[in-house]
Amino acid sequence: MHRTRSAAALLAALILLFSAAFAEESGLEVEEISIETLQEDPQAEAEETAGPEVFTPSHGSPWDHDLGSSYWTTPMDITDTEAVWNMLMEPITVVDLGNVKGRNFSQRTKMNIYMYKEPDENSKIVGEVTNLSQGLRVIEHLDNGWSLVECYSSSFANHPKTVISAWNILVSGYVESKYLTQVQPTDQLALVVDKLAQRLYVFVEGKMVAELLCSTGLVQKNNDGKYQPYNETRSGEFLVINMTGSLTSDRLICSYAMRFNAGDEIHEVPHAVDKRDGSFKYNSTEPSLGSKKSHGCIRVQRLSNPEGINMKWIYNRIRSKDLCGKVKIVIWEDWQGRQLPVPDPDTVLYYNPNKGQYYHSAEHCNMASKITFTPFLYSQLDEGDFAKLKPCNFCAPARRVADIEAVNAVYAPGGDHEELLNKLRQGYYDYLAE
Repeated sequence: MHRTRSAAALLAALILLFSAAFAEESGLEVEEISIETLQEDPQAEAEETAGPEVFTPSHGSPWDHDLGSSYWTTPMDITDTEAVWNMLMEPITVVDLGNVKGRNFSQRTKMNIYMYKEPDENSKIVGEVTNLSQGLRVIEHLDNGWSLVECYSSSFANHPKTVISAWNILVSGYVESKYLTQVQPTDQLALVVDKLAQRLYVFVEGKMVAELLCSTGLVQKNNDGKYQPYNETRSGEFLVINMTGSLTSDRLICSYAMRFNAGDEIHEVPHAVDKRDGSFKYNSTEPSLGSKKSHGCIRVQRLSNPEGINMKWIYNRIRSKDLCGKVKIVIWEDWQGRQLPVPDPDTVLYYNPNKGQYYHSAEHCNMASKITFTPFLYSQLDEGDFAKLKPCNFCAPARRVADIEAVNAVYAPGGDHEELLNKLRQGYYDYLAE
């Protein structure tokens, strides 16, 4: 289902007009969609018989579904681990500006280049791409030295030409072909972040080995009372490009930080330092893991799961095996209409019958490493004493049905979970319509 938001519909219509003109010249197939179709629900009747829509990262794109790398066309379904792994192993096309005078490597990883509406740097800027780390979907290489590409725009601050930038909008535009290069990611480690589920999935050598709680960006006000649209975590495929180690945000310390684009990093859930004894305090951030909360970075749990995996483990593995610049991290967009699945009623969960307060995903957990937990079924989770159990924040067990339904209500087809963000994007839409 295409976006029903009016602002997004305007942008999509403009892109379609541009796409149709390009397709006429190049022979590419572009889906025919009218503005009325974008504003209404183009598939509501069909979905009654066809079942739930399959969402991919290129959802809503005007370009042919089969174009580009498999990240853009692979369904966002973590249960199909084979398909996800194959996608993670696809080469990633990035921008490489080469050596830039006066800039060291770290500085170059923070540089963005512009995407243009036409293959001409004097045309309108439609988006931004991060140097060295951000993956692009290549639609067409032209003979004039330009390429038509698509990605979620990595905009971080206002640009004077665009009034307000394209905060995480899926856009297509032109970049110079000479800057494009392909990188083959390592098969030793890969990461998937799902903004809908607020989970990080860790893959090692073809197998998914961990599901960890995380928090992606939440559009909120900064200290001067103004909203920061760039708090929304950019979706897309990236390379972990720089081992930052540690950073400070709002007086909180974020350990085990790694940059994956110009302004976003993945790191351990932040902590404060107790001035009395120097201990680390996570009480202001850890409870919100599993929901949007950050300023754009991806916060990951510090508590190790039953296999001993947490953010520290990920950081140390990349550092010790010299994998920086080779590890792919993909971020799935929480498109309106996507829904969290309800687990099978026969899914086995675990608890401690001796006054245990939590339910778990495995019979052993680092919350109580010496205990072998007792199994019960997901279908029993809201019955009797099971209904009092809280989800363990070490092993990230399945959400309750009521919690899943609450998320799905926000993302129901026809809704608008990005209403505030779309209002903040209005200057960009107006700029495109000029």
